[in-house]
Amino acid sequence: MNEIEAGLRNALAADTAIIAELNGSTAIYNQLAPQTVSPPYIVFGPGFGGKENISPSDLRNYVYPVKAVTTGEQGSKKAGALGELILTCLHRATLTVEGFTNFHTQAEGQIQFIEVGRDGKPIFHSGYDIRIRIDA
Repeated sequence: MNEIEAGLRNALAADTAIIAELNGSTAIYNQLAPQTVSPPYIVFGPGFGGKENISPSDLRNYVYPVKAVTTGEQGSKKAGALGELILTCLHRATLTVEGFTNFHTQAEGQIQFIEVGRDGKPIFHSGYDIRIRIDA
């Protein structure tokens, strides 16, 4: 996990409303949740972006998808609630990114889709693409 990913995870894990909606768990994973974990959980990444090369400083610009994954009868409603909590937590937040200053964090595109699991039941996804700009 790189410094940005650590900052994202720490911000999400520190949000008491998110943890409450995750049933008291810090089920927040970088890229993939373990196969042994059942929803609800949050997954983020992989991010894309890099150095902007427009100044002598180490200015970087990344976008990370951050989404909730849920199942069950109330899965759609719970995914939507978690998606909005992700927005509240991260939009215009200042993340702690070791070795850098986070000067811009913004929610951009909304993520919302349904897939069918191996058992034939729906899996709900809801969240946002989060733009993170940092400088050293």
